[in-house]
Amino acid sequence: MHGTFWKSSRTILGTLQFAKSIDRTLILPPFIEYVDYKVTFQPFEDILEIDPIREYHRVMTMQDFLSKLAPLIWKHENRSITCYSSRNFSNNEKNQGCNPFEGSPFKEFWYHLGVREFPLGSLYYKPLHTDYNYSNEWKQKFHNVPVLALVGAPSSFPTNSKAVKLSKYIYFTKSIMEKAQKYRDERGFARKPYLAIHLRHGTDWIRACELIHSNPDLKQLFSSQQCLGDNDKHRWLNNWITFDLCFHSFEQIIEGIKLSLQSYNNQDEVKRNEKEPIQHIYIATDFNNESLWLDLNQTLTKHFSSLTLITPSLTLNTMNGTFSEHNKQAHFLIDLYLLSHSNVFIGNCISSFSAFVTRYRLYRFNFFHTTHFFAFHRPNSVHLRDEL
Repeated sequence: MHGTFWKSSRTILGTLQFAKSIDRTLILPPFIEYVDYKVTFQPFEDILEIDPIREYHRVMTMQDFLSKLAPLIWKHENRSITCYSSRNFSNNEKNQGCNPFEGSPFKEFWYHLGVREFPLGSLYYKPLHTDYNYSNEWKQKFHNVPVLALVGAPSSFPTNSKAVKLSKYIYFTKSIMEKAQKYRDERGFARKPYLAIHLRHGTDWIRACELIHSNPDLKQLFSSQQCLGDNDKHRWLNNWITFDLCFHSFEQIIEGIKLSLQSYNNQDEVKRNEKEPIQHIYIATDFNNESLWLDLNQTLTKHFSSLTLITPSLTLNTMNGTFSEHNKQAHFLIDLYLLSHSNVFIGNCISSFSAFVTRYRLYRFNFFHTTHFFAFHRPNSVHLRDEL
């Protein structure tokens, strides 16, 4: 699994499903993160717990594999690399093969593991696919290969509906939990119920959303299946991808916040003072637009007497205005944790980052009624979990 965590997280579940289907132990590689444009690595077990995953299938950390098993079954001279077909980055026919060291972060990944070459060369799995439906063909084709090292993650994207249910085995580590709790304490909303929203509105994201305008018949974009279903048969009320699902207007953001807060705060337990109302909003985003946060705060003042917005750099209050600034922006893993564990969540239908949160909430916590999306209103007769 290559790429940043949220890119890798798109393939974790499908990879687990595939490994189980072909009855092979899955080696859990480090996650890749770009820090100041440099590739860095974080051990899988520093972010996600291993033992819950083992309840589903056999897994092993990369460190354990390299130190304990590789000297026995994956010696240098016995290593091969597997891909669908030749990845030739030039017109030179001599360069045919998987070329696992071509492109970033492929070279950095293998070098980090101490792998400089694959003496046995390349193996191709074409015309098969890395899908559990092809498990018998995979077993037959590669039964003499003790270790299957693949160029990319063996998972389709978007993740199939059966694999999505494996989210119940995904747990953040205690270290991530403690860092998130410390951040909540620093930002002043520890032990307080809160609404968490995920806003995608950076330049790169808007450019991706423009694909919807240029492709009116587009049926799938990134993780849109979390809202619209994964095929035509299961599409809800003939919903199709719209620009609003990808990039929401200011009015739609306000509406989503209002409806979600009113739904939670109108519960009988809240009215009887048995449960504290939500008075804090946590915002995770790809673009820290302070002018937008100020506008949100000013507009929400018309609807809520006292509401605190926790933005990446500002803390705002509908009653007092700005009362804290120049805060340190949370690491994206803290964002993920806080979004996943919030009392109420509003995400982006198209975003894979939102999809990770949604699956975590639904299959770990059964948070169906408190998991929402901007600019999308699902019918009451349809259960979100049926489509995820």
